Amino acid sequence: MLDQSPEAIEKALENLTKDAKEKLERYAEMREQLASMRSTAQSADGNVTVTVAPGGAITDIHLSERAMRQSAAQLSATLMSTITAASADASRRMAAVVAPLAPAGMDVQALVESRLPAPPREDEGPRR
Repeated sequence: MLDQSPEAIEKALENLTKDAKEKLERYAEMREQLASMRSTAQSADGNVTVTVAPGGAITDIHLSERAMRQSAAQLSATLMSTITAASADASRRMAAVVAPLAPAGMDVQALVESRLPAPPREDEGPRR
């Protein structure tokens, strides 16, 4: 039978309060990590570099002079594949930060991986 004495109830409430405070601290740390997180990818030829924040917001694009000499279609394809690689890396890193706070049994990494595009072949894709 459960101890329902005032002391036991008070101790249980203290434990709940302590646990809640610890979780709030961990969530605050997670928010700080995510706010400062950036992922950068570079095209296979090294001519395009893209940096994104979690959620895929592009924070920086660098194009070399050689990139600017490509056709519009080539540059567009290179930009898209590099953005995709940087975004996928950001998603993986974000999942790694969030996973410890996810409910028991929830595989955040697997969930994220299942929604990412297939990685490009080595000879055509961007590097991280």
